[in-house]
Amino acid sequence: MIYSAIFVILPSAVLALATIETLPDPLLVGGTESRWGSFPSAAFIRTPTSSYCGAAVIHPEFVLTIAQCVFDSSSTHLPAHVEVIAGDLNMFPVSVERQTRTALEIIAHHNFTSFNLNNDIALLRVDQPFTIPSNTVELAVRRKRIVPDEAECLLPGWGIQRATTAGFIESRQKYLTVEILNRDKCNEPHIHQGHVRESMLCGGNLFQSSNAACSGNLGSPLYCDGQLAGLLSFGTNCGLADDPPVFSQVRYFNRWIDGEILKLSGMF
Repeated sequence: MIYSAIFVILPSAVLALATIETLPDPLLVGGTESRWGSFPSAAFIRTPTSSYCGAAVIHPEFVLTIAQCVFDSSSTHLPAHVEVIAGDLNMFPVSVERQTRTALEIIAHHNFTSFNLNNDIALLRVDQPFTIPSNTVELAVRRKRIVPDEAECLLPGWGIQRATTAGFIESRQKYLTVEILNRDKCNEPHIHQGHVRESMLCGGNLFQSSNAACSGNLGSPLYCDGQLAGLLSFGTNCGLADDPPVFSQVRYFNRWIDGEILKLSGMF
C-alpha cells in the first residue's frame, strides 16, 4: 500500500508549452468537468518538487493544504519558491481570471509524521491578499460537524491532460463524487490496516473504479454540503481496488488553524 507522495516535476514554462510527448501521469481518472463558480475556494500550489498540489483558500491571506506538499526531505520548502494559484478552472492554459501569489510563510502542523501521514495539514500565507470578492475566488466554509457515513461529497481536481488541435496539452478542473465510508471498514486488514485515524476521513471506491483520484491530486479539497471537510492525503492510486482515498479531516484541525492564523495575522 502506497502512502508516500509521487509528484510530477514540470516547470511552469514547460507546462505552458507542453506537447503530447511530455504528457505527465494522469491526475484524475473520469469525473465531470467543473463549471465556473462550482468550487471557488479550490486552489493549487507549485513547489520545486511538484507541478501541482491541491489547496483551498480559507482566508484572504491563507490557503490550506497537506504537509506532504510543502516538505522537501526533512524541512519545508523556502516560501519564495512556492507559487499559489486560485480562481482558474485550467491548470494550463492560463485563464484571465487566475490569481497567482507567492508564499510568504509556510506552517506545517508541528506533529506531522511522514511515515504514517498523521496530522497531514499545512497553512500557507501568501505575499498579497487574494482579491475577494471576485467572480472566481471565494473563501471556503470549514466543516465543523462530523460527516456521516454514506454522505456524498465532491472532490475537485485536475483531469487527464489531452492534446488540442494546436498540438498543446490542456487540463481543466473536474470533480468526483465521493461516498464517505465507515472508518472501521477502511481499517480492515486488506484495506488500510488501521492507518485511518479519527483525524481522517475515508471515502470513494473500495473496488476498482474508472472514476478515481491519482497521486497528482494530493491536497485536493473535499467538499461535503458545500463545506470544506477534507484534504486528500493518501489512497491515490487511480482506482486500485481496496485502496480508497483518505483525507485529513479539516474539522479536527480547526482550532490549530485558527490559532496559527491569529498568531500570524493578528486579525482573524
